[in-house]
Amino acid sequence: VRVRVRVRVRGARGMRARGVAAATAVAIAAHGGVDAMSRARTGLARDGTTTRTSASHPRRESGVLPSPVPVAPLAVFLGATVAYVGFRGRALPESYARGVKLAAGDGLKVGVALLGAKLSLSEIGDVATKAAPAIAATVSTGLLATPMINRAVMARFGGAAQSGGLTAKVGGLLAAGSGICGVTAIGALAPAIAASQREVSLAVANVVAYGTFGMMTYPYLAKWLFPDGGAPAGVFLGLSVHDTSQVVGAGMSFRDMYDDEEAFKAATVTKLTRNLGLAIAIPYLAMKLRDVVPAGAAAAGAAAAKQPPLVPGFLIAFVAMAALRSLGDATEAIRTDERWRKGTKFIGEAASQVFLPTAMAAVGLSTSAASLRGVGAAPFIVGACAACSVGAVAACTTKALERAGAFDTDIQKTQRNEK
Repeated sequence: VRVRVRVRVRGARGMRARGVAAATAVAIAAHGGVDAMSRARTGLARDGTTTRTSASHPRRESGVLPSPVPVAPLAVFLGATVAYVGFRGRALPESYARGVKLAAGDGLKVGVALLGAKLSLSEIGDVATKAAPAIAATVSTGLLATPMINRAVMARFGGAAQSGGLTAKVGGLLAAGSGICGVTAIGALAPAIAASQREVSLAVANVVAYGTFGMMTYPYLAKWLFPDGGAPAGVFLGLSVHDTSQVVGAGMSFRDMYDDEEAFKAATVTKLTRNLGLAIAIPYLAMKLRDVVPAGAAAAGAAAAKQPPLVPGFLIAFVAMAALRSLGDATEAIRTDERWRKGTKFIGEAASQVFLPTAMAAVGLSTSAASLRGVGAAPFIVGACAACSVGAVAACTTKALERAGAFDTDIQKTQRNEK
């Protein structure tokens, strides 16, 4: 019996190790691709064939131009390509799936938590306070408009069979995913409304599809809407993209393309502040959908199921890490210590260069073409409308705050008053 238990434990560890190793290898390949494109672009610029080195595509302090394709979306693309070519579009085998799930789930949470070492609570407070109206408007749009859109599409296409699986619960899941924090919100709401596996899968597929599209394209849109970058661009990214990992990817892309660390920080802080809406969204949507929760055994099973935390643990860890950073920076003896500066930089770089790219690669590896077969268009119409409405409100409210001077520094406020 002991031998069998040891074999099973070693087998499970081996399967997790394979998946994590695969995601890590894809992340390393993505870093290599980014470095290669960066060197190629820099070489072309030095040869005089590329002259565009203006503020929209700045050089880094080392004189090396950033890659036109950042590491986050490249890791997702390479991971999806490897999964499709290596496994012919089918789901990952069990020998890899456990480790890939670990990297995409716990790896992401660790990475986001460690990002707190790059931020201080004063930065979190400032950005969250300035962006509060935009955050409230965006979350409200996701929670209120998405169910209305869902009902309209259901009325147009008919029942679940005619609409490819679209139900009221799918609308609720899409509302949580689009308005709050993507897959995390869907996973938190699903047991509260006794959603089926197919309903959850449809909502997750929407969030992954449109969130990934936003992660890859919204950094360019943010630069067009907010040419000066900085906090407004980051707030827009943090509000318009669905999942936390996708927001981090979009923020990393914007930072790498335009050398804008402030925008990356603002995107992360805005998204994590937006995640706090889970505490309101889950009870609200569960109450709204209580009439469609099946009675009897299914309802009893749903009630007995373990409820996920309303506030994710990695969010608490992120704030705790930022609090530790703030406490150290507020103490002169610690702040002036070179070891403190190097240590916080190491932890922050480990998050943005190791854990998060590996999690992105795992997201790509876990993408299966087979999981979307047989799905109708109606759920994706609702998902597209939800994504567009949330993005439009995020853009309009953030632009209004920028024009009102909400994100101005003290110097900019002085100049504005003099004018």
